[in-house]
Amino acid sequence: MLNKNNAYFEEIRRIGHEWETAREERRARKQTIIDTYGWDSDELKAWYAEDAAATFPISQGVSKAYSAWWTSIDRNQDEVEMNDFLWDKDVQDFVDALKAAGIKTFVYTNQSTAVMENLHQLAAAGCTMQGLCTITRTEDRWGKEEPYEVMGIRFEIN
Repeated sequence: MLNKNNAYFEEIRRIGHEWETAREERRARKQTIIDTYGWDSDELKAWYAEDAAATFPISQGVSKAYSAWWTSIDRNQDEVEMNDFLWDKDVQDFVDALKAAGIKTFVYTNQSTAVMENLHQLAAAGCTMQGLCTITRTEDRWGKEEPYEVMGIRFEIN
């Protein structure tokens, strides 16, 4: 069973929550600026510049690693399952995030048409394909679903 207490991913969650809180505060401030100074004000122009500069502090690859870990925790799985496609620019960050979190293996279950690209990219990022496997997945969409088998490829992170 995966450990729900992972310091690395807890820090990623904290950073994400702080950014979301700041974004909500920024949006509330926008309405205050509109109500106080109007749509054509310099204050609103400055707010737009500030908002455009406020980029999300977590890369897509790290976000996907966090999501894969959290979803696997939520499903009570024994290891991380990655069932999403990774864009080429996200693969190294994904692998580095799992490594930083102390994750040694993961199961890749994505079935998109570009799976072969991801397999080669994961190998280039330092992962070793251990072989074919199946994992049991239980989802909670409309109430607990019956467990079912999912085909995947197990990778070791080197």
